[in-house]
Amino acid sequence: MVKKLSVENPFFDFMGRLGDIVLLNLLFLAFSLPAVTIGASFTALYQSLEEMAEGEFISAYRNFTSAFKKHVKTGVRVWLVLLVTGGVLLFDLIYLGSVGVQGNWGIVSVGVGCLLVLWEMVFCHIFRVLLTEEGKTAEIFKHAMFRAVRYFPYTLLMMVLNSIPLVCFIVGGALLEFVVPLYLVFGFAATVFANTFFLRRYV
Repeated sequence: MVKKLSVENPFFDFMGRLGDIVLLNLLFLAFSLPAVTIGASFTALYQSLEEMAEGEFISAYRNFTSAFKKHVKTGVRVWLVLLVTGGVLLFDLIYLGSVGVQGNWGIVSVGVGCLLVLWEMVFCHIFRVLLTEEGKTAEIFKHAMFRAVRYFPYTLLMMVLNSIPLVCFIVGGALLEFVVPLYLVFGFAATVFANTFFLRRYV
C-alpha cells in the first residue's frame, strides 16, 4: 500500500511531468505575445525539455525564463529571418493560386512549394541548433539545413507533427474548435516534447 502511494510511483511521475508540460506551454504562449520573441520562446521550450530529459529540470518557470534570457537575442534574429522568408513564400503561393498555375506560372509555383518545404525542414531543427550555436545567422541556418537533410526520415515526422495546427486551421469547423483548446493548454509544448524525443534519440 505504501509503495502504491509513493511519490516515485509512475502515475505521480507522469502527472508531474504533464503538469510541467502544461506550465511550459503557458509560458511559451505568454513569452511569444510580442510575436518577434516566438523564436526565443521556442528555443527556451527546447532547452527546458532537454533539461527535463537530462534530469536537470528545476521548475518550469526557472528553466524556461533562464533559457529565454540566454537565447533571446539570437532567437529573435533567427525568427525574424524565418518570419520574413516564410511570409514572402506564403504570399507568393497565395498569389500564384489566384492567378492560376498554367505555363511558366506552374514552374514557378512548384519552385515556391519546394522552397516552403525546405523552410519547414529548417524550422524543425533550427531552434535546437540554437542551443549550441550562437554564431552568425547564416551558419545557424546552414547547420539546421544539414541536420534536416541528414536525418530526413525524422525531419519528415517532425514536419507532420508541426503541421497539425495549420491543417486544423485549413480544415476548420469542429476539428479546429477541438484542437485550439488543446494547443492553448499543452499542444505546443507536447509537440516540442515529441520532437525532442526524436532529436535526442536519433540525431
